[in-house]
Amino acid sequence: MKVAMTGAAHGIGAATAAKLKAQGAHITGFDIAEPVSDVDRWIEVDMSDPDAILAAAGKVDGPFDVLVNCAGLPPRPDLEEKILAVNAFGLIMMTKALLPKLGPGASVVNVASKAGARWKENIAQVKALLALPGVEGLPTFIAEQEIDPVRAYDLSKEAVIAWSVGQVEPLIARDIRINTVSPAAVETRILDDFVNAFGERATAMMARTRRSGQPEEVAAVVAFLAGPQSSWVKGVDIPIDGGTTALLAADALGLGH
Repeated sequence: MKVAMTGAAHGIGAATAAKLKAQGAHITGFDIAEPVSDVDRWIEVDMSDPDAILAAAGKVDGPFDVLVNCAGLPPRPDLEEKILAVNAFGLIMMTKALLPKLGPGASVVNVASKAGARWKENIAQVKALLALPGVEGLPTFIAEQEIDPVRAYDLSKEAVIAWSVGQVEPLIARDIRINTVSPAAVETRILDDFVNAFGERATAMMARTRRSGQPEEVAAVVAFLAGPQSSWVKGVDIPIDGGTTALLAADALGLGH
């Protein structure tokens, strides 16, 4: 299995690289930081820079069996533009650049977030973001929409899920499948960023689920979606959240004990 992966150096990406490498995969990692293990080839790339993305994609030939998009930034102050550039536009551009290098039956797995779960409710803003001609339109969009770092992160992940859903039919025609995974709080080096940004929204749910997740738990689901055993799974967003989705649904429907 030949795998292309963005964000392979840390967190969920590193855990996914380790999982796939243990299964015999050859991994090409696209990251601004050099992965320390489990990646056969590292291509340095700034995922906020469209020219850098195209240049990096041009350095590989494929055909790849799997594309995993893990690169992403957390909600930090004054990073609204870069969050949207990396998490949404960078992911989309890298996927489009590598699609011609994916082989028949290939799988695309995009790491979204539980923070993107309200994409249907916010679809007007999501569509407005995706309609921008490129990252150069982000400063005006952010100002007009009054987007703060938390909203930038949520919106970026909503856009990933919505865009992926919209790609299902054209990719079926090319014998390629696409899915997303949406982790809740995961024990990585950026977990504190989410706790600081989301406050009680994060800590209250972590208390109810009793713990945060582990990168390896997310990696196991990504590996399933990457492999041939998931060949009939297309256009699905899988929450990996310790029960968060079910707890919120039970609250809304009055199904709690």
